[in-house]
Amino acid sequence: MEYVLKNGNKVNIRAPRVEDAEQLVYVMKTADCETRFLARNPGEFTTTVEREKEIIANVLNNKNSAWFMPEYNGKIVGQCSVGIVRNNDRYRHRAAVAFILLQEYWGLGIGGKMMEECIKWCTAHGITQIELDVVKDNERALKMYQSFGFEIVGTQPKALRYPDGTYADEYLMVKML
Repeated sequence: MEYVLKNGNKVNIRAPRVEDAEQLVYVMKTADCETRFLARNPGEFTTTVEREKEIIANVLNNKNSAWFMPEYNGKIVGQCSVGIVRNNDRYRHRAAVAFILLQEYWGLGIGGKMMEECIKWCTAHGITQIELDVVKDNERALKMYQSFGFEIVGTQPKALRYPDGTYADEYLMVKML
């Protein structure tokens, strides 16, 4: 889906294609070095382009999840995923979302457009509860999630441990559809 951003430029939020594998690997490796708000330390993302192609093919065939990428000026600049948290019937009303966006593109509204696509997917698949984890100090992301109606329902203390020995708490956030 094509959207107009705050700066007047357009972004296309779409599913990945196998030929996007190289750009996706670049995005993941770069994003891991730009922020402490992601789940990995720099260098921990070791997926090869060939393996990424396999992952893309598998995800595109999975009916319980979706994967979206923002394409901006012909480049993949992030990704987001949404999927049912467990296949058991008692959990099939719940989906989790996760986002990555290259720092250069923060503040343009791309994250919000990715969230819109995730919410559309959830609505179309009968999901009534969307969940996510966010580092407590990630004020930009926290503000965006709250603007979509996500509420903090808990805190995981010391959820992340950094190489320098410091920790970060994470909030669990939920949005009811």
